[in-house]
Amino acid sequence: MDKLVLFDLDGTLIRAHNGFIPFNEAILKTFGLAGDIRTVIPDGNTDPLILEEIFATAGLEVDVTEDKWRAFTVNLQESYSWAIQGGLTRVVSLPGVLELVSKLAKIKELHQGVVTGNLEVTAQLKLKAAGLAPYLNLGAYGSDSRKREDLPRIARERWEKKMARSIPPDRCIIVGDTPRDLDAARKSHMKCVLVGTGRYPVEELKFFSPDACLSDFCDTEIALETILKVS
Repeated sequence: MDKLVLFDLDGTLIRAHNGFIPFNEAILKTFGLAGDIRTVIPDGNTDPLILEEIFATAGLEVDVTEDKWRAFTVNLQESYSWAIQGGLTRVVSLPGVLELVSKLAKIKELHQGVVTGNLEVTAQLKLKAAGLAPYLNLGAYGSDSRKREDLPRIARERWEKKMARSIPPDRCIIVGDTPRDLDAARKSHMKCVLVGTGRYPVEELKFFSPDACLSDFCDTEIALETILKVS
């Protein structure tokens, strides 16, 4: 029976060093004013809501129209691409991640994708830079919905369309690093594994009672066994 593992990106699988540089540059290019993602806590949020929170924190009233949003998406893709190519921003996979996804890819009837608040254009750039693109190429993104809780359902429906068969929600596992990942999983009737590789230590994540917890992915066999046992 099919099983679908959906990974969060930032803080879970990857770390973007100086990712604020292209994000802030895209804000300036699009809206003509300075905004700083470092003034908010983006963990577990979607890019549309992060942008709103940046403006609210700065006391700015900005009307983010559809045209402005499309322009921001284009500018963010260009800024991120140039920042990665120029070495201003460095995106790396966290220890053990590449080994984990490569082993998961060899398991029959198991599929893996992403559920991330990043816009799809940014997520694809990050996946490629971190060497994870060959393993994680389908999911749901902040460009699909500003609401994090919508994304697991969207990702599952995309996988169902690709495979031309249904995947029960209880055969889907969200792997993330924040309580918001768990909340999104629960609202979608999916399982959840939380990992202490982001802002929240594993001891704090256990308090929220996910289906399983990991400190990190350094021990590939333990990580693999933990994810596979959650069903």
